[in-house]
Amino acid sequence: MDNNQKFKTKKRFGQHLLISEGVIQKIVDEIEIIDNDVIVEIGVGTGQLTEEILKRNPKLVYGIELDKTAYPIIEERFKNYKNFHLIKEDYFNVNLYDLAKGEPIKLVGNLPYNVSSLILVDTAFKIDIIQLMVFMIQKEVALKLIAKPKSKEYTFLSVFIQTFFEIKYIMSVPARFFSPPPKVTSAVVKLIPKKDIPVKDIKEYKNFVSKLFSQRRKMLRTKIDENILLEAGIKPTARTEELSVSEFIKLFNIYKNSHS
Repeated sequence: MDNNQKFKTKKRFGQHLLISEGVIQKIVDEIEIIDNDVIVEIGVGTGQLTEEILKRNPKLVYGIELDKTAYPIIEERFKNYKNFHLIKEDYFNVNLYDLAKGEPIKLVGNLPYNVSSLILVDTAFKIDIIQLMVFMIQKEVALKLIAKPKSKEYTFLSVFIQTFFEIKYIMSVPARFFSPPPKVTSAVVKLIPKKDIPVKDIKEYKNFVSKLFSQRRKMLRTKIDENILLEAGIKPTARTEELSVSEFIKLFNIYKNSHS
């Protein structure tokens, strides 16, 4: 009996185990592993992706897993790998800076569907130690990451993530490649931090963008002083969903200066 048959996926953790060898190899190819890499995998499950990563011989692999029932399977499967460390925690309780120890890290994972957007937003706050990220997420979320202004997919998540990362849509992954099959199509995305981060106060920027999207169809003049909009070269009658990412950044910086 293989590990996947022994293991029962949990709905509350948003678990769907990836069982396609071809997709697993493609994801790991995108990580571009070299021998001094420190890789952090979010959501190990039974270790399908982990095994392919370890075959490529990076310096260190930290596997974060919340589900206690997976621990014996993971520990048995990777007991001979000295470069693998299992972290028995929720991702949000893990200090990535402690793992990085001043080195850049690569993040990878078949992210739990119920928290994928929260994890993506959180990575922006760790951008100074991230080299690249390759994630499997819901296709619906992936389309938001690459969405353009004036489209229905263009949301807070689009603007916030595009501010900090270059995003590449790698491929769509049908439900049949998972056990159990999810009710949605998935997608693989690759995110690389931008060289020059245009925003210094990430938390304040997040709140700013979120607030503007809270009533996206309202004219901007109902949310922000018209003089600030005009200084940013934005029509007061424009709506949130019409602004480009660069306009968001410009507007935020002018807004911040006017309130400092």
